Order: sequence, then C-alpha cells, then structure tokens
Amino acid sequence: MIKSFAKINIFLKITGKMAYKGQDYHTLSSRFMLYKDLYDEMEISLDSKEFEILGNFDCSLDRNTIYRAYKEILPFLNQQQREILSHLQVVVNKKIPSGGGLGGGSSNAASFLCWVNDFCKLDLERERLCEIGSRVGSDVPFFVSGYTMANVSGRGEVVEFYDEEALKVEIVNPNIPSNTAQIYEEYSKNFYKPSQENWFYLENNKILEKSAFEINDLLAPLLKIYPNLNHWVKEGFFLSGSGSCFWRAV
Repeated sequence: MIKSFAKINIFLKITGKMAYKGQDYHTLSSRFMLYKDLYDEMEISLDSKEFEILGNFDCSLDRNTIYRAYKEILPFLNQQQREILSHLQVVVNKKIPSGGGLGGGSSNAASFLCWVNDFCKLDLERERLCEIGSRVGSDVPFFVSGYTMANVSGRGEVVEFYDEEALKVEIVNPNIPSNTAQIYEEYSKNFYKPSQENWFYLENNKILEKSAFEINDLLAPLLKIYPNLNHWVKEGFFLSGSGSCFWRAV
C-alpha cells in the first residue's frame, strides 16, 4: 500500500503570469507543507487486462492525474516495461477531498511516478521526475521532491527545500468542492494585483501573524464565489491553495 499524502499552503501569493505550452498560467510564490495525517491509499497490481484506475474519482480517465502521469512516463520505458505497465491496475482509496486545495490529485500522480521509477529501475533523478511531473500538474513536483516543506515558485515547477519544523495543524473540510479554474479566472478579472514582496525569507510563525487575506491571494475570489466559506475565516482558519479546505496551527 502506498500512502499519497496531502499538503497545505502556508502562504500563497500570485506574482504574475506566464505562458507554458500554449496556455496561460498565473505564477506564484508559496510555501508547501506535507500533511502526513491525511492521505490517499494506492494499491498497484499487475494482473489487469488493460491499464485501469479504480476509485471514487470525479473526472474521466484521460483527465485523471495518474493516467496522465502514466502517459508522460511511457517514453522512458523500453518495450517490455511498457507491456508490463499496460496491465497495471491502480486502486485508490480516496481520503483527500477533491477540490479542497490539498493536492490529492497531484500527490497521486507523484506517488505513481515514483513507484514506476523504482519498479522499472529507471534510476531517474528527482529533478527529472519533477520535470516529468510538472507536465501533469503544477503541484506534482513538490510531491515528487520528497520534501516535508518547500518554497515553491514559477507555476509550481521550482521547488526549493525549506528547513523548518513542520507545523501541527487542524484541517477542516466544508464539503464544498471548489473549481480552481473559476477561482483563478475570478482573481484575474477582479482581484489581480501581483505581489512584489519576497515572502520566502519569513519564518512560519511570522506568517501566522498576518491575516488570512494577506496570506492567500485566492481567498477573496474564493469567498466571492463561495460566500458560505467566510465562516471559517471568522473562526481564525487559513485557506489552503485554491481549494475549499481551511487550516490553522494547533
């Protein structure tokens, strides 16, 4: 059984925009922290008639991050390895809420890439796996890195180790899945103000002295779309990523 951990964003600041493979992305600076008390469970077996992914997913197979990771790793396999992997069955027990900003899909993809690298003895370095993962999703490189905490920039592909003890946090799930694309669109349309500050030099305890709106630039657009989530801000929680889950240090 493979544990595919969640993450939180201790802060998330939008720094601008960039184009990548014909698509426009917002660039960010953020501090990611692996949250090991919440994880999906992945079981991989080799006796399926075809490559299949089983689990409580809310997307089609071609949009599933594990399947996209599978397609991206194929060029690095020889013919025998490709044949073996074409009979994989990946069963995922989803515990990380979809649309919660906790990186469940990205974590699944990263866990799968690391498993293939080990199983097929590809000996791909972490930097190369991160590069492959970045083509699947912006948060995948962080999960591939193996870091507990990291400063992340670009569109998510630049991951730098951050040396500080992990926070003990409480996470709440309001059970309102958020639409990341819609939140970024709302931010771009009505809240776009790229950050010029360097937050990477701030220690976590200094960050926690700031308000929830200062810490995450996507909170204001999120609350405009999902006003019911304002309750958690009033309770002293911070937003994780662009999702609907909130956290606070305990």
